[in-house]
Amino acid sequence: MKRRNHTILALDPGLRELGYAVLGGHRLSASGVLGLRHLPKDRRLVTVRRQVRSLVREKRPDAIVVEKTYRHPVPWLDDLHRITLYGRRLARRHGLAFATYSPQAVRQTVLGNGKGTKREVAAVVAARFRPLRVHLSQDRRWKERYWQNMFDAVALALHHQFLTQPPSRSR
Repeated sequence: MKRRNHTILALDPGLRELGYAVLGGHRLSASGVLGLRHLPKDRRLVTVRRQVRSLVREKRPDAIVVEKTYRHPVPWLDDLHRITLYGRRLARRHGLAFATYSPQAVRQTVLGNGKGTKREVAAVVAARFRPLRVHLSQDRRWKERYWQNMFDAVALALHHQFLTQPPSRSR
């Protein structure tokens, strides 16, 4: 019997950029970064919600996974946690699985070292998905930080896939 490939929408939330990735089986069907830094703070959450809704409609994932966030007493800083809460509500509304994972757990799965660096994560992800290699070497430090959001989202999807899908048997 052929096993169905589950599609995962992974989000690496940030107040300046939001990394996203859509992983279906062994295929990365979408990945990128939603730039938020030039938007007014009161428009960022609205923009994120609209884009995530669009990704769910277009890619039809079976699961939404988000990097773990925490509440913050400052309202605009709490927007980071609101992204996670929105992902949970959206998953519930569409009957999708939902999970959050800490960055350390993701790095442990992807690198074998929970204290690895973002650069190490990016290198492993780019080695697995060769078209992403173009984003590894940047001429400006801000560009490197920008694209690391995408690499973190891809790593998050890989971590979820590793935890939820049994390994395939080779004969």
